[in-house]
Amino acid sequence: MKLLNIRIESALLFLITLIGGFLRFYNLNWDNFHYFHPDERNIAMAVSKIRFFSHLNPEFFAYGGLTVYLYRTLAEITAAVTHNTTWLSDWGHISLIGRFASAFFSTLTIPAIFFLGKKLFTTGVGLLSALFFALTVSSIQSAHFSTTESILALSATLLSLLSLHLFHKPNLGGYLLTAALLGASAAAKTTAIIFAVIPITSHIMASLKDRKNLLQTNLNLLPFLTLALVTFTLLSPYTFLSWNKFLESMAYESGVVSGTLPVPYTLQFTGTLPYIFQIQNLIFQMGLILIPAILGVGLLIYTAIRRRDPRLMIFLILPVLYFAYVGSWHTKFIRYIVPLLPFFAIAAAYFLFWVKKRIPRLGSSLIIFFTLITALWALAFASIYIRQQTRITASEWIYQNIPPGAKILGEHWDDGIPIPLGTLTPARYKGEALTIYEPDNQAKVQYFAEKLSGADYLIISSRRLYGTLINLPGKYPVTSRYYKLLFDEQLGYQKVAEFSSYPNILGFEINDDGSEETFQVYDHPKVIIFQNIDKLTFESLAMILSP
Repeated sequence: MKLLNIRIESALLFLITLIGGFLRFYNLNWDNFHYFHPDERNIAMAVSKIRFFSHLNPEFFAYGGLTVYLYRTLAEITAAVTHNTTWLSDWGHISLIGRFASAFFSTLTIPAIFFLGKKLFTTGVGLLSALFFALTVSSIQSAHFSTTESILALSATLLSLLSLHLFHKPNLGGYLLTAALLGASAAAKTTAIIFAVIPITSHIMASLKDRKNLLQTNLNLLPFLTLALVTFTLLSPYTFLSWNKFLESMAYESGVVSGTLPVPYTLQFTGTLPYIFQIQNLIFQMGLILIPAILGVGLLIYTAIRRRDPRLMIFLILPVLYFAYVGSWHTKFIRYIVPLLPFFAIAAAYFLFWVKKRIPRLGSSLIIFFTLITALWALAFASIYIRQQTRITASEWIYQNIPPGAKILGEHWDDGIPIPLGTLTPARYKGEALTIYEPDNQAKVQYFAEKLSGADYLIISSRRLYGTLINLPGKYPVTSRYYKLLFDEQLGYQKVAEFSSYPNILGFEINDDGSEETFQVYDHPKVIIFQNIDKLTFESLAMILSP
């Protein structure tokens, strides 16, 4: 009977992993090698510079050396197998390599979550939490980007699992394995240093549990810390070899996330509430399982305190401290929360089984409901990868409908279109990017009037700029007015085409314009094309645009 249960358990886990893997690996080349994600571009640029072993300095420290070296290694292997060196130099091909790695790590996280949930609670909780994570939209999306969120989610899960083993059996081998994983995680992304709180908490709990062997347990700390540092150094050596550059990069990143260094791409967070903003966006990232996830976290914290349960404290230490820290930041990109999704999935499953144990019929109904609604949201979101990316579709329309020689305005700080498609290139048009983020003053009115009066078309590639600036009339009165007049078609420009790709299920479209912009602007932005129909003069436009 026990063997039968193990086989059923294994079959269900395999099926869940297969479903999650399919959702993560499906159409990784969603942009057809055009690398619309700025972080992917930065990583690909660093990877393309690496030469084993003559040039190992990535000259880029927003991500760790391990990420760059791993992608370069995979690119070298792919280039050798395919006899195509494009994989070593083209940013689009390098990004695709990184996406395969990201999807692979995200898929591995599914069984890791199962084992963590099972070890903490029951097989049922393990399977349901694995299913919830397999269907979690933000993890599916992260798997389609070559950034490090998938690596971090896997690392956090495995560190929690290993730390629980350490608590029960604090042996040197376990400490060394955990140290190697921690060092590698930090080498992939420096912020993963915070993950050290998991094994440290485990060590403290193990020491308190077995005071008789306190000396022996504490002796494991020195090799643990040593190996973690050595692993980090070996996998990201230029963190130390280019220490000043690394510190400069960290100072810049710290300034951006804290808001002390204003940059255009964080203006969307002006006036947003810490913690509340992240929770609101978790609705898009997770769907309605956010509800049992929040209730589950609360219940687990209560249980851990009431029972003084060290196992729950080890599990909770990262999500509680990490969310308390990251949630306070001025800059609130949704990717910062992705490493916590495995913990939220387990908390949601735990809460639903907790209800089921006390009210069986209600609990079973809730499990079915949240599983179905999560699956529907996952399928709806995954539909964006079935359709052609909107910037590509818009580019096709432009080449077919806008004559060569036309003057086309775009926006800086966003991807310009049309993009090259075969023999068709943007060179056939006169293109110019409007410097919209520049400070507002009367000169900007003249600037808008001059540019708009001399152009034939205006293309908005995503909501990155207008989605933020239209809501900041205090800081951007002229620009806010410009966008409102543009969308009301009072500037002589009329909308002639719009391309969107919202999540869709059975013909029902889910508008995600209310999400944090990075949830939408990379893989399914809304593109709007305006044509200068009325040809208003400079003087007329200046008069209309003046506040």
